[in-house]
Amino acid sequence: MRVRLNSRVYSDLESAMAYYLREAGSQIATEFYDEFRRCRRIISERPRTYPVVRDGIRRINFHRFPYHILYQIADETSVRVLALKHDRRDPDFGLDR
Repeated sequence: MRVRLNSRVYSDLESAMAYYLREAGSQIATEFYDEFRRCRRIISERPRTYPVVRDGIRRINFHRFPYHILYQIADETSVRVLALKHDRRDPDFGLDR
């Protein structure tokens, strides 16, 4: 399936990577980005694998970092990523995208 990112996901990703770059260095920031790409690939290949958390919105957790992606299956050919979010962020963050 095609994965489309909400425009705000880019700023979510940029903020998280800037944090890891500042606090832990470029290697960790790169590993964070690699984990984002891994989750995006899994969503593309098996979008129905992950649980619905609310109103058709599904969640895939990162393995190494305290982040997750919220997404919806838009139709039979595409998935919409709504938010990249830290696990401790407001539970409603990104649901209105």
